[in-house]
Amino acid sequence: MEPVHKLSVREKICFGLGDSSANIFLGMTMMFLPYFYTDVLGISAAAMGLLFVIARLVDAFYDPFIGNVADRLQTRHGHYRPWLLWLAVPYGLSCLLVFLAPDFSPTGKLVYAYATYLFLILMYASTVVPYVALLSALTSDPQERLAANAWRFPLAKMSFLICSVTVPMFVAWYGKDNEAQAYMVAMSMIAVLATAMMLSCFFGTKERVKPASLASNVSFKQQLRITLSARPVVIFYIFKITSSIAFVIKGSATIYFVKYFLGRSDGFVSGLLSATAIAGIIAPMIALQLIKRKKVSALGTLKLAQAGGCIAALALFFVSPENIWLAVALLVVSVLLAEIGAITAWALPSECADYCERKSGLKMSGFIAAGTLFTMKIGLAIAGGLVGFVLSMSGYHAGVAITPEILKGIIFLIAGVPAIFHGISLVLIMFFNLDDSQAAHASSSLPHQPGIH
Repeated sequence: MEPVHKLSVREKICFGLGDSSANIFLGMTMMFLPYFYTDVLGISAAAMGLLFVIARLVDAFYDPFIGNVADRLQTRHGHYRPWLLWLAVPYGLSCLLVFLAPDFSPTGKLVYAYATYLFLILMYASTVVPYVALLSALTSDPQERLAANAWRFPLAKMSFLICSVTVPMFVAWYGKDNEAQAYMVAMSMIAVLATAMMLSCFFGTKERVKPASLASNVSFKQQLRITLSARPVVIFYIFKITSSIAFVIKGSATIYFVKYFLGRSDGFVSGLLSATAIAGIIAPMIALQLIKRKKVSALGTLKLAQAGGCIAALALFFVSPENIWLAVALLVVSVLLAEIGAITAWALPSECADYCERKSGLKMSGFIAAGTLFTMKIGLAIAGGLVGFVLSMSGYHAGVAITPEILKGIIFLIAGVPAIFHGISLVLIMFFNLDDSQAAHASSSLPHQPGIH
């Protein structure tokens, strides 16, 4: 029996700060970037949607490459941690550049948006693919991994809370006459914070789990074949696409929903986004207690989250703008349920990697992590395209009068689309057969791995 390492609270916190940094990217792009592109930079909704699809597809296909390189790379700091050190500053800079609004021609603005957004997502992938794989290198104990995720998710959602509280309020206060300038100043501070968090993750963690056989002599094609032959991994990957669409659409449509459907101010936007961020902080604690007390299994939590998210989104679809607090409550509940499922969903890549390693004898944590992010970003690409497509088809343009057709498009985005994809996600996870006992067996039955200390 191989020794297992118990992670200290300090190391769990530092590990969680890496996800805090990564979630600054997700928070910015979900909550503010669609609005910034259409209403501040002045890009049409259709052009924005196409940008998101193209850029995120490029990003998605880049992820497996980085995962493969990370698995092969060996430095004195390990396989995965060095990426956090090398790219922390470029990543922080990329977070700022996407929120600059240069005085270019319409074509020049679109070219600038493509260049800076591609730079951002490539820097994000080059840090987050190794970060996701890092968990399997910190400890081989599934319970310790779950405990690390229990710290990781509240800390990650702190980034959402920071962004959701500070950015709208700062823009409303500082940007009365120049909204573009306000976004630049706000994102400068956010970029510094993202860099500091990424560096804290590097300096506060240590790779201990050494694989018996690295995949350095195994081709990309062979790793892909091994992955696609594992039925639980394939189901999880498809689930990741559909659940990502359901989650991201809500965040991307929130500003439009509050400002135009509910007819409220930027201050209300800040309050609602803060409420959803707080729900994200509380949710992992609820999930962990349910699992620890054996009230419901990890997969049971995922099923309940998707079913509840579907029901809440369907209910929101039929709420009128006059029932503002009911609409707010349903949106927050929908986010809470999605976040409860997230902690167990993000524990699955490490278990899928263990499953593949048990079957093949090869260490593929980076490749599995890359596949997870690949499928997530396919979901992001589809979600981004849907936002632009639905807004464009409804007739939305910055500065135009809001028509009933536009309002129908907005409520379909924030309620109809999530309901559809939560339902699909529920069906998929019903067929995921690597349950808790199998996951534990997969980890305990791995061949002896020397070098764990």
